[in-house]
Amino acid sequence: MYHGTRSFIVIGFALLACLGPGVHFSEAQEIRIEGVFPRQLPRGQTTLINVAVPSRDAIQAAEISPSAGVTVSGIKRGQNFQGALTWSELTIDVAAEAAPGDRTLVLVLPMGRTAAVTIMIPSHVPRISELRVLSAPSNLPALELQFAAIDASGDLGDSPYVWFMFGCGGELVPGVIHGKVTIRDKNKGDVRVSVPKPPTKAGGGTPRSGKCDLQVRVTDSGGTESNTLKTTVDVSN
Repeated sequence: MYHGTRSFIVIGFALLACLGPGVHFSEAQEIRIEGVFPRQLPRGQTTLINVAVPSRDAIQAAEISPSAGVTVSGIKRGQNFQGALTWSELTIDVAAEAAPGDRTLVLVLPMGRTAAVTIMIPSHVPRISELRVLSAPSNLPALELQFAAIDASGDLGDSPYVWFMFGCGGELVPGVIHGKVTIRDKNKGDVRVSVPKPPTKAGGGTPRSGKCDLQVRVTDSGGTESNTLKTTVDVSN
């Protein structure tokens, strides 16, 4: 009985020796990127990507792999979202000759490196412009927006997803809603969308008052994201 126990202990130590000192039975929890948008980087353009991480620390570096044709030229710490997440803005330059396809993004924080997320350099992207707020009764709980869209592939669809994010007094309110397309010609149209006003911090669905920053982008039927438009809107009742 004694010999069997001793053999078990010896085998256990031998196994640990083979595994080496790098093995830890309790690994630190992996850091995840909780939000990334947009996830597409058009060729020949500079794109601003918003990322959310569960840390109040500033991002030290952003690494994209493969890195050929892609440069991270800026990192700007943003606002806290719902207390636990911090949004930051990455400025990424993509060369016109960069190869289309998937890339991975890893953020470096003081607490460690995040798990990789997939971003993409698409072969084509929808282009949007001329964002404007249409006149509407001030007591409505939504803003009526319209912008022009061009998609060389012709697959914008009749009701594309419109992604938006309000920035109001240090609070970020993201969302997505279907828009409605009015075709001008084969590859060009106007997108109209009713975007719900952001609620107050107290909640309850009550729209806040004052001016907020607004970002808008659209995706075509294949899921390819457009560029992002920015403006300031008055969400007063």
